[in-house]
Amino acid sequence: MVVAGYIYVALIVVLMLFQACMAAGAPWGHLANGGKWPGRLPVYMRFAAVGQGAILGLMGWAMAARAGLVTALPVWTFWAAFAVTVLTCVANLATPSRPERMLWGPVTVVLTLCALRLAWG
Repeated sequence: MVVAGYIYVALIVVLMLFQACMAAGAPWGHLANGGKWPGRLPVYMRFAAVGQGAILGLMGWAMAARAGLVTALPVWTFWAAFAVTVLTCVANLATPSRPERMLWGPVTVVLTLCALRLAWG
């Protein structure tokens, strides 16, 4: 379980850095949100990227707690993070943006596998 926790957290850090870069104006809009905004995100979506990064951080903390890597959180936080992970995986595999699907599809599949491992103990 510990390995799954470390892998999950490492990938979450990558995703958080991606969101931070998007918030700072990186021209990677084709790699997020269905590719709706090629290039730089509009200002309001940059703020959303900050929020998404924060949510990702909380998800990583919940998974790390489940794996015993950090201070425990209420069990519902794990299940909330688990649900968001699975839904994000489905969304990334179904997105109309081929670049987004090719980049984040495999990443979210690995996140989901790690979450499943943590769920089953």
